[in-house]
Amino acid sequence: MTTVVRPRALVLTGDGIHCETETAQALATAGFEVHLRHLNDLIRDQLKEVDLYPFYQVIAIPGGASVSDDLGSGKLLALKISHHLGWSFNGFAQRGGMVIGIGNGFQTLIRMGVFGKDISVTHNPTGKTYQGWVKVSPVGSASVWLKGLGVIDLPVRHDEGRIVIQPSRKTETMVRLNRRGMNCLKYEGNPNSSEESIAGLCDPTGKILGIMPHPESFIRWTAHPEWTMTPQRANAPGQGLALFENAYQEAMRATQPAP
Repeated sequence: MTTVVRPRALVLTGDGIHCETETAQALATAGFEVHLRHLNDLIRDQLKEVDLYPFYQVIAIPGGASVSDDLGSGKLLALKISHHLGWSFNGFAQRGGMVIGIGNGFQTLIRMGVFGKDISVTHNPTGKTYQGWVKVSPVGSASVWLKGLGVIDLPVRHDEGRIVIQPSRKTETMVRLNRRGMNCLKYEGNPNSSEESIAGLCDPTGKILGIMPHPESFIRWTAHPEWTMTPQRANAPGQGLALFENAYQEAMRATQPAP
């Protein structure tokens, strides 16, 4: 008799993060055993990156408005993760772990340099918070999170969501991103004028995903503003759930014991 091992996900809380419940629910709906831990508790316990895997298969940095965002969105959170915990996520991904940073979590991964030092994020061109729904589509097949997805609708809500690239190194950076499959998600219509319509980036392993829209906010079809136009789909899953289901399938392949 084979025992099914349920994969675990660690969802960070604290420091202005306010989408942790939604993110935990999305991961739990996909099948994960979810642990919510406050960042300060992790720092107190000095949980090292080398100790994360295989106990956790996924780490999620949810969206929100991190403390001291006037320093730059995600900057303080990135400093605490990098310097107080010593995490870079590189070793975690190399061992098979997966990471998702959503909204402010994506900004945090950018500030940590996960996608390269010539990539940054700044205010929307309007100078106002952008809230609404966008269409995004995967580019290539590198990201395990985006496997099998086509064009999907997702909600966005951010002040600083425009991805920018160092002008003097833009061509070189885009060549690197495209060659390694890191330029993995683009906007249809580019509502916030991100460079090359970038809506999400992954690392070279495909295990770390930063995404500006919020898939955790669309795990049920009834979350979509136009769901009443197709009431027969009221019990259907939202399109954002597919990302977390992809992560679950990847984790299951890695964690199940040999028969």
